[in-house]
Amino acid sequence: MKHLILGVLAGAVLCSGTSFAGETAVAQGKKILVVYYSKTGTTERVSRDVASALNADLERVVDRKNRNGFFAFFSSGKDAMGKKQTSIEPLPRDPASYDLVVVGTPVWAGNITPAIRTFLMMNKDKLPDVAYIITAAHTPAEKIIPACIDITGKKPVAYLGLVKKELKDNKVYRWKLSSFIDALK
Repeated sequence: MKHLILGVLAGAVLCSGTSFAGETAVAQGKKILVVYYSKTGTTERVSRDVASALNADLERVVDRKNRNGFFAFFSSGKDAMGKKQTSIEPLPRDPASYDLVVVGTPVWAGNITPAIRTFLMMNKDKLPDVAYIITAAHTPAEKIIPACIDITGKKPVAYLGLVKKELKDNKVYRWKLSSFIDALK
């Protein structure tokens, strides 16, 4: 039984934090930028941990639309479902000057956030290799990655998917984070 549980956990880590077949992992010494949007702080926490582990630059995408409050919660979900873009603050760093850009987004109503959709649309021609951090209540990253590929036209080098229960379990969180970092080195 113990081996079955470990096998299932290992499979979960491999699905959400390793390189795609045929892709080469990013070598150490590459210039890396971690770009994220976070409303509640969850995606920010993971993005900071990734940036720290990779010695990467870190940028927060700022949505100019007010997304606070009861009604904003519903309109934000509607915007995400409608695959809408939004107005974002310009980032001081140019993604084109990096070897890898790691993009972090929470999942809203089964979709990437409007702020990250906007960032990807604005920078799709400037992005070098990409990787993703996907945080969600229950939606697996495998359901979100195709939308990212559709926008950028690029397969990610790797992705890290974390759902609510994994974010609360420090052992699982550290294991998945470590696997993702290893895939990017």
